[in-house]
Amino acid sequence: MRKLLIPIIFVLIGVFFSSAYVIEEGTRGIVLRFNKIIRLSDPGLHFKIPGMDNVKVVDAKIQTTNSSDNVGKEQKFITRENKDLVVDYFVQWKIVDFNRYYETIAGGNSVENLLLARLNGRLRAEVGKLDIIDIINDTNNNSRNSIMTRVKDALNGTAQEAAKNESTEGIISEVEKDSENNKTSMRSFGVEVIDVRIKKVNFPQEISNSIYEQMKAARKVVAQNQRFQGVKKADEIRAETTLEVTKILSEAERQSRSIRGEGDANAAKLYADAFGKDMEFFSFIRSLKAYEQSFTGHDILVISPDSQFFQYMKLKSNK
Repeated sequence: MRKLLIPIIFVLIGVFFSSAYVIEEGTRGIVLRFNKIIRLSDPGLHFKIPGMDNVKVVDAKIQTTNSSDNVGKEQKFITRENKDLVVDYFVQWKIVDFNRYYETIAGGNSVENLLLARLNGRLRAEVGKLDIIDIINDTNNNSRNSIMTRVKDALNGTAQEAAKNESTEGIISEVEKDSENNKTSMRSFGVEVIDVRIKKVNFPQEISNSIYEQMKAARKVVAQNQRFQGVKKADEIRAETTLEVTKILSEAERQSRSIRGEGDANAAKLYADAFGKDMEFFSFIRSLKAYEQSFTGHDILVISPDSQFFQYMKLKSNK
């Protein structure tokens, strides 16, 4: 009996280890029976029928795929103005329908390749609607966030579903036509796109130098225009300043002449009032001023000694 018990124990242990399996956190187990999916296993300890069931473990975490990972070369996009751009981007995605996901990979397809191909096509269509300046400046409704949101919605099929709920038939037909032509949604593969982001936007190497020269020439024109505007403004300021100075000097001259005129008038009035009181004194002062103005320097003055001009000198000498 003991001889039978030991083999039975080993058989049971072997059956246990062959039927038990552990699914780690962050993964899911797809249980297959004769290559048909029968259930999905969450993280933890599970059991299967040995020899009949097979378990495929898939990653259930959010995954990140870069545009350069699977493509292996630069992704060139053509803008609305027929300019080439090199766009480097990445996409984050996760599995939401493990049955569809397994059916996709079981057929020999790569979900990452399918995702990048559809994302690349959709992004190419979005970039084709914009100019270079819209993409680089990242402003208004044509910002990168807006582009990425539209691309993500298209990959998840949410744009078509939202538009079908609208009452406008034109919007419905347009979205249905876009869905039919591009077939962008990844829902049929059991994948949901979490986020799409542009990492870098560059010009191709072969045209970057010419674009740089164009930008340099454009900046030079702007600089020359700014300098011209500065010179023009300086001339205007100088002209206004000169005009203002001329006005100030003219007004000052006018006021000075007016003041001098008033002073001369007041002086003449004072003289007239003073001299009016004593005419003899007034005549004497006038003669002194005449002597002062006549006898200057070494000028020669020929005049008769009996002239009225010397009347006050005669009086002084007689005295």
